[in-house]
Amino acid sequence: MAATSILFFFLAGLAAAHGSTADDTTTTTTNTIRLPIDGAVAARRRTRPWKCCDNIVRLPERINPPFWQCDDELEPGQCFRQCEACRDPPGRPFPGRPLICDDVFWGDDPGTSCAPSSEWPWGPCCDIAVCTKSLPPICHCSDEVESCAAACGQCEMVDSWSWRPLFVCRDSFTGDPGPRCTPEMHN
Repeated sequence: MAATSILFFFLAGLAAAHGSTADDTTTTTTNTIRLPIDGAVAARRRTRPWKCCDNIVRLPERINPPFWQCDDELEPGQCFRQCEACRDPPGRPFPGRPLICDDVFWGDDPGTSCAPSSEWPWGPCCDIAVCTKSLPPICHCSDEVESCAAACGQCEMVDSWSWRPLFVCRDSFTGDPGPRCTPEMHN
């Protein structure tokens, strides 16, 4: 009895796998898996369409390696030279200039920032860098300094035991936080 039941389920499984039923004489098999794409992206590439990018966005799909998009605003000629599709930035009252590359890069390293490496918002170096574990990391520097760098947008005075006022740059930077100001001591 048990052998008959197992044979029945085995044959039923084979019939379902081939897509045939008692009144269906055609057999259809499909080996292609199609994932839904919402149409919001123009092209997914294994090579970066941009040389550098200041506004890297990691797309929400959970995939490894991840999908990246560069939201830098480009002149139309530059955008159409390096990207397959360009779009207007959101919230622009007059579309057309500048444009954003709509291509998506699929890989581990989204590339470097366009800002020169010595132009971190906190200055050329940082001893107390706090970074996320994301790729690329998002960092801020908690160094207390006598004055913030010119590139810092959010400079705040901090309470300190020092007799002179000290400041901290509260800006975030996407990418490497830069070199340390003081060399590490090795024992």
